Amino acid sequence: MNTQTPTPIHSPPSAPPKRSVALDVARALAVIGMIAVNVGPQEADDLLGRIFMLPFGRASLLFVFLAGIGLGMLTHPSKRRPWRQQWTTLVWRAFLLLGFGLALQPINHGVSVILAVYGVLFLVGIPLTRLRTPVLALLTGILMVAAPLAWMGVLVLRGERFRGTPILLSGNPLEILDGILVTGPYPALVWIVPLVAGLTLSRLDLRHRRLQLILLFGGMAAAAGGIMLSRLLIGVTGIDPTSGGFARLLASFDHSQAPLWLLSGIGSAVAVIGMLLLVEPWLERHARPLIHLGRLSFTMYVMHLVLLAVFVRPDPHTTGEGIAFAALISAFCIICAHLWVPARGQGPLERLLRLPARTGPNPATTSSGHHG
Repeated sequence: MNTQTPTPIHSPPSAPPKRSVALDVARALAVIGMIAVNVGPQEADDLLGRIFMLPFGRASLLFVFLAGIGLGMLTHPSKRRPWRQQWTTLVWRAFLLLGFGLALQPINHGVSVILAVYGVLFLVGIPLTRLRTPVLALLTGILMVAAPLAWMGVLVLRGERFRGTPILLSGNPLEILDGILVTGPYPALVWIVPLVAGLTLSRLDLRHRRLQLILLFGGMAAAAGGIMLSRLLIGVTGIDPTSGGFARLLASFDHSQAPLWLLSGIGSAVAVIGMLLLVEPWLERHARPLIHLGRLSFTMYVMHLVLLAVFVRPDPHTTGEGIAFAALISAFCIICAHLWVPARGQGPLERLLRLPARTGPNPATTSSGHHG
């Protein structure tokens, strides 16, 4: 009889989470996916165009989902950092991302910049890091339905349709806040869901192979199930989710902000992370350029916006041109990251994100873990 105690899936407080190259590669894939989406064109009827647009509505969800995981690892109990130091670091990051997002939006890149919402989600996520794992898991499930319902309720009460208008610094503070929370392309009322889901996942032992398999196949089931259930409900009810109002809640199309789209998109993110964790040893040996790109994800996200504004716009007009531009920008970012990280370590904007931690108490006296 086997009396060996199984390895727990939950990561114990005494085992600090180490930096995972699988998560770095996932960040790299999110950046490359957003490059493809942002280069465009975003409308194509042919097969090649549909394949090219597969990251649409998924790459940005993966980006925020990974932010939730990073938030959880930064505040992991084993870090033994004073709460004030953690809070200061997170608030600094939140306002820095908010400022970058608002400052970058007016540039002629034709992109709805996610960074402002990203920053606000970091602020909202600070108190959530104090919750226990089961509470976070329950909260994720509740918000999956309740958050889109509340968001749509606000729009219906106003008599407005969702247009996803980019958030501009030229607006007054209330307009900017309203854009971040409700009317912008990434309404924080809805996008809090992937952040909380990622925060929940960060509490688990991602080195556990059984968990990795659960993530892969469970994520694939959720990704497909969200789409299939949406189509089933639309077929049974005869409701057109594009007709406006609460009908939109049955949708699974990209950026619909609907529960089944969230289920499908977060499922895709979970499956990607599960797959990458399963092949992590191979990635560590053979995917160094992607690992380096993932470690410079903030810098490279900002860089691709500048490259779009300077070298691409107003193109592209065809799918072929879009693929060519996206491949060139992705390759340029990968090469830059692969040259930078071995020589300089953290990227310039990543260093800026860590400024309070560097100027605060000596990490050697506040934590015995790896700061990844």
